[in-house]
Formats: sequence, structure tokens, C-alpha cells
Amino acid sequence: MTVKPTMKSMIETRGNPVPRKIGVGNASVFPGFCSKHDTTIFKAIEGKTVAIDSSTAFLFAYRAIAYERFAKEAQLRSAPIQAEMDKGKPFRTQAYIQLYLNSALTGINTGMEDVSRWKAGYDERLLSGSRDGFRYFAVRFDSVLPVVACCAFHPEIDFHGNQLQRLARRGSDFEHITLTVTAFEGETIAVFGWIGPTDGPAALLARSFSGLSTDRKADALIKLLFLQSDNIFLRQSWWDGLTEQNQKLFQGLSKSGTAERARKVSDLADDGTTFTTALAVDVISSEQTDPVASSPKASA
Repeated sequence: MTVKPTMKSMIETRGNPVPRKIGVGNASVFPGFCSKHDTTIFKAIEGKTVAIDSSTAFLFAYRAIAYERFAKEAQLRSAPIQAEMDKGKPFRTQAYIQLYLNSALTGINTGMEDVSRWKAGYDERLLSGSRDGFRYFAVRFDSVLPVVACCAFHPEIDFHGNQLQRLARRGSDFEHITLTVTAFEGETIAVFGWIGPTDGPAALLARSFSGLSTDRKADALIKLLFLQSDNIFLRQSWWDGLTEQNQKLFQGLSKSGTAERARKVSDLADDGTTFTTALAVDVISSEQTDPVASSPKASA
């Protein structure tokens, strides 16, 4: 299943779409590279197993940044077509469609500027082989989580209810962080990556995640994905097994930060709700900024 809404579903549900079924063959978290370049660039992270280090973590981060650039370009190309979808609709529906599109287009254009700047930094490091300033933090779970994802975003809040950066301010460069959640040999790994200082918003987000107990990391990770990205694919049996209350929680998180729902500083705070029984069993991070070593609460 995917949480990516279609314009049709947005219209039919008046902005409250639910995850929809998608074919396994179409469930790719990143379709942006051709087969040749995907194999050449990402060979080190496309096998049956992967060892997380600065090189492989960088590749996960680079692919997430490239995906965001690809997605923004696709959204901009489709905007004129979507703008015509209100033809023949009642006035109230037309007004809703245009309001939604105008709001979305503003965000897409702003996001395009940000992600283009981020990608330039990653392109430079990919070509030169340098990993200067690149940080990472990875977690391995003892089983396969019911989600896979690939995304990049501005870290705004952490897992303890703290504000990390306020995006409303103009004229500022905001920090980013990438996140890839994928499975290898019956286990899920989650890899955070960023280019930035050891005490910036991205590092603080990773540090707050590392401070969660082993049995809370998976639940927190799933909430973070719904909050920050629509490039998520779900196991249908897991979604169908959630309570109606938890399904509504995730639907609300997916709209957080939009015109539909303001983002709350408490959105990621742990309320004890359990969505999966997976345990975090191992953590790996860059030596330059080790969130585990920096946090007295840290636990694998």
C-alpha cells in the first residue's frame, strides 16, 4: 500500500485520503535512475546484505536526496494538468481543488530550491569521493518492519517535544536530514544521513531518536515517516490490523504541516502506543557525531 494520494482521492475524500493498494511491481521507493546508473552508483547497497559505514550510508542519503529532486520535478510537470481537473465540478469543489493546488505548488517550488541546493552538496561529494561533513546514524531491528521508505526533509521537532528549527523564517538555509528504511535478510535497517554540524537540528533529531528505548524506536520511526514523507509503502495486513484510532492518527500525521493541519511540537512525543513489536538490536553512527555516545539515555 502507498500513502501517496491521487488528485481523484483528494477530491473524493475532501482532503482525507486513506492509504491505497498498489501493485508490488510499482512499489519502488525510488524510480528516478535508469537501470544502468542505479546499478553502477548503488551497487554497494543493492545486495542481499549491507555493511553500514560512511560510504554505504552516504549512498542511502544520496538516493534519498535524488528522489526528492525527482519527485519535485514530476510534481511541477503535472501541476498544469491537475489545474484543469476542476472543470465541470461544482463551485465549492473547484474552490477546494484550486486552494489545495496553490498551497501545494508554493511548497513544491520552495522545496525544489532547497533540495537542489542539498543535491549540489551531495553531487560534489559523490564525484570527489570526499565525505567531509557527512554524518550518519543507523539502527538495525530484529525483524522486518511493516514499512519501507526513502525521503529527505527539514527536521523541525524531535522525539521529546523540542523544536529544532522554525521553517517560517525567510532568508535562512535550513538543515536537512535523509532517512531510508529498507530490509535485508529478514531484518529492517533505518539509516539517517545529513551534511551538517554535530550540534545542529539533524544531529539533535538523531540524538533524540537514539535516546529512545529498544522497544520504542520502531514505533517512533513509523510516526516520523508518516509525519515527514509520502514516499512510504506499507504492508496491507499491518494497516488493516490497526485500530481505527491509530489509522486516524497516521492520517493526521500525514497531513501535518499542510493547510489541512498545523504541525505540533508534540507530534513525535512518545505516548506509549504500540504499532509493532520489533526491537532495535544494533546502532551504528559516524565517529564525528555519535548520537549514541552523546546521549545518556542511549540504548540500542
